[in-house]
Amino acid sequence: MKTNLLLLALLGGTATAAHAQTAIPAGTVSLGGNVGYYRHTQAQQISIGQTGESVSSQFQLAPSVGYFVADNLAVGLNLSYTATKNTYTSPFSNNLSNLTPSITFRSGAYVQYYKMLTDQFGLVGTFGAGYQYNRTTNIYGPAGNMSAAENKQQGYYASLTPGIVYFPIPKLGISATVGNLAYSRLKETPNSNERITTDFGASFGLSQLQFGGTWYFGR
Repeated sequence: MKTNLLLLALLGGTATAAHAQTAIPAGTVSLGGNVGYYRHTQAQQISIGQTGESVSSQFQLAPSVGYFVADNLAVGLNLSYTATKNTYTSPFSNNLSNLTPSITFRSGAYVQYYKMLTDQFGLVGTFGAGYQYNRTTNIYGPAGNMSAAENKQQGYYASLTPGIVYFPIPKLGISATVGNLAYSRLKETPNSNERITTDFGASFGLSQLQFGGTWYFGR
């Protein structure tokens, strides 16, 4: 009987220790962010022996701070800055290569849940929502007489982002995501223009790849 009780106590202590190692405890403060970069170049044939080239590049930076209200469950605030630049050059065009990048700025709150599979590796899901501002530079017109125009919009967004996280040490987490399920609503400014754009859908792929690093104070 004493042997059985001792075995149960050891098993209970082992389970408690495992939970303590894998869980991110309530009261932990996280400080980190994500960064991503993507570039795509495409050659376009205009006529025999003549080609043009379009280049699209994007950079994103998103710092965040969070607080764990329960084990593995955090709430927090984040900012996001995305710059996208599209250029087009050809022998017959006016080569719009010095355009102001299109930018998107977001500010919002998030809820984040961690599912630790081992002491060092886990899954993480993030739901976020907030305000967004968008300034887009559009290229239009025929190849020899292209023009650019700015368009400004503001509105709100919501997104659900799955990801993975790896802890080389208990206080440092390295994360990766490849897209999200998102909703966006934007209204052109000034307000006299009532054009509203809404988008909803899933966007996943290597072009959406982002890496992040987070430091967990109190873990």
